[in-house]
Amino acid sequence: MPAWLEVFGRFHPLLLHLPIGMLVGVVVLEAVAIARRQGPAPRLLVNLAALAAVLTATTGWLLHKEPDYESGFTLDWHERLGIATALCAVLCAFLRARGSNGAYRAALLVTVALIVPAGHFGARMTHGEGFLTEPWRDQGEPRRTEPEVPPAAPDEPEARILASYAEQIAPLFEARCITCHGERKKKGGLRLDSPELILKGGRGGDALIAGDAEESEMLIRLLLPMDDEDRMPPEHKTQPTDDEIALVRAWIAAGASFDASFELGEGAVLPAPPVAAETDTLGPASPRAIAALTERLVHVQPVSEASHELWVDFAAPATTIRDEDARKLLEPLSDHVAELSLARTRVSDRVMEVVGDMPRLRRLDLRQTAISDAGLAKLRGHHALEELVLSRTQIGDAALETLLALPTLERLWIWETNFSSAAVERLRAERPELVVDTGDPAPAAVLEAEGELVFSNDAPSVDAPPVIEGLEPVNTVCPVSGDPIVAKYSILFEGRVIAFCCPNCPKQFWADPEAFRAKLP
Repeated sequence: MPAWLEVFGRFHPLLLHLPIGMLVGVVVLEAVAIARRQGPAPRLLVNLAALAAVLTATTGWLLHKEPDYESGFTLDWHERLGIATALCAVLCAFLRARGSNGAYRAALLVTVALIVPAGHFGARMTHGEGFLTEPWRDQGEPRRTEPEVPPAAPDEPEARILASYAEQIAPLFEARCITCHGERKKKGGLRLDSPELILKGGRGGDALIAGDAEESEMLIRLLLPMDDEDRMPPEHKTQPTDDEIALVRAWIAAGASFDASFELGEGAVLPAPPVAAETDTLGPASPRAIAALTERLVHVQPVSEASHELWVDFAAPATTIRDEDARKLLEPLSDHVAELSLARTRVSDRVMEVVGDMPRLRRLDLRQTAISDAGLAKLRGHHALEELVLSRTQIGDAALETLLALPTLERLWIWETNFSSAAVERLRAERPELVVDTGDPAPAAVLEAEGELVFSNDAPSVDAPPVIEGLEPVNTVCPVSGDPIVAKYSILFEGRVIAFCCPNCPKQFWADPEAFRAKLP
């Protein structure tokens, strides 16, 4: 859909009250005219009301075409009733022009009657279910923002405050932890979205020690200084409050039960329900910006079916993409790009000003580009980047500090670059969890080795020592010819020594061992 139509559709919230007011005003004028036995309302006013209704229905229909508005019972009926209202308003204008006053006034009543359910469904979309009748339901019930707790008697002990995993801990993990430790993403191999996975822990070991909060890795990470790279959640994420950390400590100290309630310490309070991270509110990307990419043959698609984050790959038009092209195409989508490949394009350091500002960028491929150490420095401190491909670039030791300042980096490809072996060793020493691929083949581990085999051609007969030292032939008859064996014509087959009568028989045997297997003991 062209951009100007999208803009036109977004006038719907501005226009929708105009036909309502005009049509209700016409009804009032008609009521007065009937009471005073006067003529109907002016044709101009009726025509303007019909025009306003048509414009409102049209803009609403265009707005529905945007991906933010998915079809459903409420939206569909709001749209249908809105279109019906516009059609009835046009009918009113037609009948008024024809002078059919009785039919015109009847159509006018139907038109205004349609406004009520159409507005009701619109209110449900913007304000939620039951918005219109909520005051009647709440009549007679006091409205409270906080639960009322009766004060304890002076001589009674203070009431215990109980919490549970299902009501307090699970929602806290959902809001603060699941974006990095859930089904889609599991940093450090740790998931916190189910009791079984919490107990399983991650690559670093157990996440918690039931009954010992202070030695549990989960609490230790929560209490690290904000600038510590092992701090959880990281500095750029929404942080838990002191009350929420106290809640986790009390849960672990009480045995980290997923079923039983646990008691908070003296003076502790139940924290307010946590608010989900802002990253969950990402809306759809601009259709116009996506269309601009596809027109240049750039591959673009959501990273998953339910996500607005994007994977963008410039592989097809790589040789024609330069800094200005990439900047112009990527800037409108900066907040949405999660995976980006600029491999083999003609970009240089200038494009990194845009790339470094992509808050959700998790994978970046700069293979065979002109990016330098200075350009890579634009990524310094990026708090989402997990995978970085720098192979076949001029990046070298000067970029080491930039790489060390990427707290979430998990995998790095630097084969055929200018990194020295000393820089690679330092990178691996300071970031042992980082997988660094330099293109060198990994040393093959020896799984099993056989003892030294000693062959001899000196045995003249069957009674001579075996051809393989320490092993006797398992057969006395040649499996090929059926003649007696000569030990010096022996082979090792499936861990056994097989002897033959002459030097030609082993060749026939090796050509098709299965044909002679039945003749072996």
